[in-house]
Amino acid sequence: MLLACLCLAPAQLWAQDPARDGERSLVQTIAEDLKSVAAKESVSLLSAATAFALFASSFDDNLTYSASCSTFLKTTFEPWARVVGQEWLLGSGAVATYAIGRAFDRPRVAAIGGDLIEAQLVAGASTLAIKHAVRRMRPDGEPRSFPSGHASGTFAAATVVQRHFGLKGAIPAYAAATLITGARMQANSHYPTDLIMGAAVGILSGRAATFELGSKRLQLSPAATPGGFAVMGTIH
Repeated sequence: MLLACLCLAPAQLWAQDPARDGERSLVQTIAEDLKSVAAKESVSLLSAATAFALFASSFDDNLTYSASCSTFLKTTFEPWARVVGQEWLLGSGAVATYAIGRAFDRPRVAAIGGDLIEAQLVAGASTLAIKHAVRRMRPDGEPRSFPSGHASGTFAAATVVQRHFGLKGAIPAYAAATLITGARMQANSHYPTDLIMGAAVGILSGRAATFELGSKRLQLSPAATPGGFAVMGTIH
């Protein structure tokens, strides 16, 4: 659906910042972003996320079973757990944000919408490629569990919000992404390791889509600590 909407939009919609080359094509832009996801600057985040996922892998089955059997979580999450965070919903929201910005002559809103679209495309392409490469079965027996598309999509969107609005955007955006992502475990659709690595892919995708904002905004990265895990933040 997102790709269909993009066919109706200008090819340069994601090039909102003057520092970016406004003549780049969709293919060039996404290719550069995908390279950025795998760049050396991403190694620290991927390493920390991988270490955390390896630690959590020992509890994959137990945590997923406990979450899926919880009456409280079932009552809280089941009405919306399978809908919120879907690629079509995130993509539609991104396109709508861009369209509203253009329609009402709000360049900043259009810029955010363009970055959201770009982030969703990069997160979706990266997630799909890894899913088909790993081929892990979901807890409920369905295919393509690793990594979570809900996690990558929601954390990609949260990262775009964080990069544009700093701390005041980061707190509610990442809180919502964490809640939506956790709901997938209750729905018996993902293991914790799927969610952790999906979140990492999403954060990197959001960063790639907002590269020019990197030196001006709050930076959040997971980090392994002795006997645990932490989220480290830096404000520029």
